[in-house]
Amino acid sequence: MEKATDSLYTLLIGGGVSFITLLLGGIDALFLSCTILVILDYVTGVLAAWYNDVLTSRDSWRGIVRKTISLSLIIVAHQLDVVVGNEGHFMRNAMLMFIMATEGISILENCGKMGLKYPAIIMKALKNLQQHPIESKPEKMTDKDI
Repeated sequence: MEKATDSLYTLLIGGGVSFITLLLGGIDALFLSCTILVILDYVTGVLAAWYNDVLTSRDSWRGIVRKTISLSLIIVAHQLDVVVGNEGHFMRNAMLMFIMATEGISILENCGKMGLKYPAIIMKALKNLQQHPIESKPEKMTDKDI
């Protein structure tokens, strides 16, 4: 009887993962990078709140809800690609890059809340990506930015 239960769990978990992968448009390097940044943002947010003695479970749950909504936006963008017939995942990839830029900015802000310093050019590049995720000519950076 135990083997039947194992097969059922394997079927449910495998089917669930396959369905989510279908909704997200697959798991590629861009999606994995985005997922890593989402997790890093959540972890650095919790660490910054703990560091400043303002950590609450309510704020932690809000962070999880925000990350879940980000995933739903990826699903919406992929479904729009499917409806329009974009086989190159244009809208999905643009949404992933936008989320990555937003998460990168948030990670840097969380580091700043803990007193860590970082080069200003990194913040400028992330803000540029956030403002122009699909344009071919982003804002130029000068030597002054470095």
